[in-house]
Amino acid sequence: GEAPTPSAPTGAVPVVTDTDQIHGNKDAKVTIIEYSDFECSFCSRFHGTVQQATDEFGDDVRWVYRHFPLSFHANAETAAIAAECAGAQGKFWEFADTLFENQGSFSDAFYKKTASGLGLNASTFESCLSDENILAKVRSDSQGGQTAGVTGTPGSFIIDEDGQQI
Repeated sequence: GEAPTPSAPTGAVPVVTDTDQIHGNKDAKVTIIEYSDFECSFCSRFHGTVQQATDEFGDDVRWVYRHFPLSFHANAETAAIAAECAGAQGKFWEFADTLFENQGSFSDAFYKKTASGLGLNASTFESCLSDENILAKVRSDSQGGQTAGVTGTPGSFIIDEDGQQI
């Protein structure tokens, strides 16, 4: 008989798609995929480091942010949703930067104030905060991270142009 077809290996990092938050050149040779939590202090430091790397390497690197809100961070999931809602209006990265700079300030009022400061449409932003599809995307990111072996944050992967982990 024929050998059974092997199943996909566990630990595979989900491929980057248009639904991801991508910073930099979408066709870059190297991809940094970051699984992160907006309430995590280590993530805040890592965020700054990756910013420097993308600035330094320019079009050769793209940065993909994926949500991995930890259960013991009470505001991490709502912060992720708010960031996605900012992203729906083209301001994900600016919103994310503000979250990392103000980790002690998370609340609906803070998210709305930040959105307003970025010039986002307030009613669109507010209705987005309760959109089940946005919650599903955040949870899908997190599930993909778990499948890839992420157990804490930040969890990062570097992928080469052939799609191989470096």
